[in-house]
Amino acid sequence: MKFTNKFLFIAQLMLTAGLSMNAFAQNQGVQIPQGPMTAHGKPHHLSEQQKSQVQARRAEHRAKRLQELKVFLQLEGNQESAWSSFYAVMQRPIVKPERLKPEELEKLSTLERIDKMMAVKAERDSQMNQRMAAIKSFYVSLNTQQQKVFDTHALSQIKRFGIYQEHRGDHHGKMHH
Repeated sequence: MKFTNKFLFIAQLMLTAGLSMNAFAQNQGVQIPQGPMTAHGKPHHLSEQQKSQVQARRAEHRAKRLQELKVFLQLEGNQESAWSSFYAVMQRPIVKPERLKPEELEKLSTLERIDKMMAVKAERDSQMNQRMAAIKSFYVSLNTQQQKVFDTHALSQIKRFGIYQEHRGDHHGKMHH
């Protein structure tokens, strides 16, 4: 992977994880319902009110993180439009598709299931591509010193969440013997 691609991947992970996952992890104001849990220890369903509360907390946290980044970058007046475009894209939450119910999956053939999975992947890829394009566009508007600050900020977020590429296999389908 080229350095530029690695940087973009890392920056995207930082911004996505730093702006989204941390908000959820720190979300202590929303009561999670007790009951059956998924394999990941999360409840199967949140009420609409709880979902709204979680989304509001995430949006608030993303906005706070982005404002902190803006302060660190010490943007100049001619960079404000690039910041506004970047901010608008990064404020949009990544929309997760509704999971199909087991009884719905049972009605589908393997090819239909694959088509559904490919559609979900295409939507997620589209969202990620929009974010990466926004990062690239904003990053090139920064001067050399600001790029260093952005790089440091991105790396600190990655370290904070322990998001390293070599660890990805441990959590995403890697078989342990």
